[in-house]
Amino acid sequence: MSTVGIRELKQNASAVVSSAAAGEVITITDRGRPVAQLSALADTVIDRLTATGQVRRAHRRMRDLPAPTAAGDVSASLAEMRDAERY
Repeated sequence: MSTVGIRELKQNASAVVSSAAAGEVITITDRGRPVAQLSALADTVIDRLTATGQVRRAHRRMRDLPAPTAAGDVSASLAEMRDAERY
């Protein structure tokens, strides 16, 4: 963990951000007092699942998929479901 003053951060922002992206945790100080901490973003759940092979990213957008077709009468199916819930 390293410490960087605000002035140094302004002058070397690119290098400081690169260090943080590489995994280093950087404490930013204002007149010697810690005021912020800069670190890399944590992986998202989808990134971790993709890395372990548990999921695959979509190859196309949902709107490009064909619309689902209704199988049977929707009103009759809904009435059947409601009747089943009552008893």
